[in-house]
Amino acid sequence: MNDLKRDLNSALGCIAKHWKKAKRQADRKDRLSSRALSRMRHRPQRLTIRDAAFSVMEDAYMKASGDGRYPANARQIYYAARPAILRETGEYQLNSQYFTQTLLKDYMEEYSPEWDVVFDARGHISEPHTGEVVGLGGLEVRKYISGFTDGNFDETPRQKPQRMIKTCGPGLRYGAVLFIEKEGFDPLLEAARIAERFDIAIASTKGMPVSALCDLLFKLKQQKRKVYVVHDFDKSGFSIVATLRRGTRGSLGGGEIVDLGFRLDDIGGLEREDVSYRSNPEWNLRENGATEAEIKILGGDGGEGERVELNAMTADQFILWLERKLQEHGIKKLVPNADTLTAAYRRAAFLQKLEDEQQKIRMEITDEFIEVPDDLATTVHKELKDQPGLSWDEVIWRIAEEARSKCDYRG
Repeated sequence: MNDLKRDLNSALGCIAKHWKKAKRQADRKDRLSSRALSRMRHRPQRLTIRDAAFSVMEDAYMKASGDGRYPANARQIYYAARPAILRETGEYQLNSQYFTQTLLKDYMEEYSPEWDVVFDARGHISEPHTGEVVGLGGLEVRKYISGFTDGNFDETPRQKPQRMIKTCGPGLRYGAVLFIEKEGFDPLLEAARIAERFDIAIASTKGMPVSALCDLLFKLKQQKRKVYVVHDFDKSGFSIVATLRRGTRGSLGGGEIVDLGFRLDDIGGLEREDVSYRSNPEWNLRENGATEAEIKILGGDGGEGERVELNAMTADQFILWLERKLQEHGIKKLVPNADTLTAAYRRAAFLQKLEDEQQKIRMEITDEFIEVPDDLATTVHKELKDQPGLSWDEVIWRIAEEARSKCDYRG
C-alpha cells in the first residue's frame, strides 16, 4: 500500500509540476495570462527546444553582438534567445549549459556562420621557457593559433626601443580599478578598449573574491586608487561587494568600494529569471547593502524571487551602460605630473637617437661574414643532453657567446 501511495504521489507531482510553477508566478504577479492558461490546459505537440533555438539563433546572435560589432559571449546569446524559445515551446525554463554547450555549438557546426562567439575559458595551456599561459577559451585559443611561429625568423633582428615606459602597479599606468564579477567579459572589454580609454585596471574572479584580491585592493587603496564593482543583480552580487569592502577571513578589505551595479535602477527591461533559496535571504541582503525594494524582488519576503545577470545585456548595451557609469564617476585618463612628463620626454628623445645609431651599427655588422661552426648541431644535442632544462636557442646563444669571447681574446 505504501509503494502504491508513493507511486501515485510521484505521478501526480510529475503531471502537476507545470501548474505549480504557473501558480507560483501568478501569486507573484497577481495574475496569470490567458495565453499561459491556455498552454496549461491544451498541451498540443509543440515545437522542440532545439528547433525553436535554431529558428531564433541568428537574430539572438545579432542582438547580443550589437549587429556583429562586438564579440558575443555565449551566455549573452542565451539570454537574447531565451524569451523567444520559451514562448514558442511553452516551457518555463531553459538550461543555460544545454544552450551554450550543445544547441549553440550544434548550430555553428551545422551552418558555419561567420560569427565571433566567445566561450568562457575552461582551463589553460602553458608554454615551456616562454612562461606564456593561454586560457582554453575560444578567443584565447584563436589568438594563440594565429600567432604561431615556425622555423622562419629574422637573422638580423632590429632592436626597437620600448616606446612605453616599463611599469608595474598603478603609479604611472592606471588611476582606478574595475572589478567585474564574471571573467567572460574580457574579450568584449578588450574590443571596446575600456581599459585603455579610461586608464583603468580590470580584475575578475570566478565566484566570491579570494584573500589575495582583497589584499591587493587594500594596497591599491593606499595608492589612492578607487575600486569600482560590476555584478549580477542577485544575492551573490551584493555579497561580493560586501566582501571586497570588508575583506575575507585573514585578509584586509578595500574599504571604499563603489558599487556601479546592477542595482534596481539598472535592470529595467532586462530578462529576469526565477531564483529560490533554502532559507530566507532577507537578513543577508540587508546586511550587504540591498534596499527594501531590491530585497523584495530578490526574494527577501518569502525565499523565492528573481535575479538578473550581467549577460542579460547585449554586448552594445553593456558597453554603453558601463561607459556611462564610468563617466558619471569622473574616471579619466591618467596624466602624471610635470616632472615625470619632462623625464619621459628626455627618455623618448634619447631612445630615438640611440635607435638611429644602432641602425648604422646594424648595417656594418650585417656586411660582416659570420662563420658558423661545422659541428653546430652535434654541439647543441650534446649540451641539451648535459643540461636538459635549457632550450635549444639558449644553447645557440651560449655557443655564439663563447666563440665571440675567444675572438675578442685573440684580438
